[in-house]
Amino acid sequence: MAEKIIGIIGGVGPEATVDLYRKIIKSTPAKIDQDHIRVIIDSNCKIPDRVKAIFGNGEDPAPVLSETARNLERAGADLILIACNAAHHYYDAVVKSVSIPVLHIVEETASYCSRRFPEMRTFGLLAGSSTMELGLYPKGFHKIQSKILNPKPEDQNKVMDCIYKIKAGDLGGSVKEDLLKVARNLNDAGAEVIILGCTEVPLVLEDGDLPIPFVDPTQVLAEAGVAMARG
Repeated sequence: MAEKIIGIIGGVGPEATVDLYRKIIKSTPAKIDQDHIRVIIDSNCKIPDRVKAIFGNGEDPAPVLSETARNLERAGADLILIACNAAHHYYDAVVKSVSIPVLHIVEETASYCSRRFPEMRTFGLLAGSSTMELGLYPKGFHKIQSKILNPKPEDQNKVMDCIYKIKAGDLGGSVKEDLLKVARNLNDAGAEVIILGCTEVPLVLEDGDLPIPFVDPTQVLAEAGVAMARG
């Protein structure tokens, strides 16, 4: 079976796009350059802000996301990954715009969690406010009979502040500690596992930072993309 080419809708944000590509590389069993999967990235930073659009005060990003997907298909991609959780609100529009598979980060993460944590039913979520508002993770995790626990409003404000700091290039210790405080509060409230549900958050947090498990959907998506590409 011929190896498939991965296309990435990137630029949402740029560092998260690099992180996804790096995780694709690390997830590929390769000894030489030619063992790696061909990846086409459209780092389209001009895709309108998902948060503003979802909360009703910004341009609809669906047309630009769809055009970016078509660009990737025209360039030769056989499957598409989207390097942003909130952008999956527009998943159906992207799927309709192309004739190749588009993997869904939330569905892949829910499937992964059902395999890795079959006995756990409460997952804490660190994500952007738009992802929270849309209920992307509760909808996905309902399918595996698990629930999502969101941070308290004051903690969610702290998460959003950290996300924008990360987007501005601040990957420092204070940002990490603020996110860890929210994760600890989720754990105290009953979360057994923490989902890093914004593609900026894994740039500063990783599994092992706290005694409870962290799940990185970017890593999950990378592994799913590699598996599909390699058949």
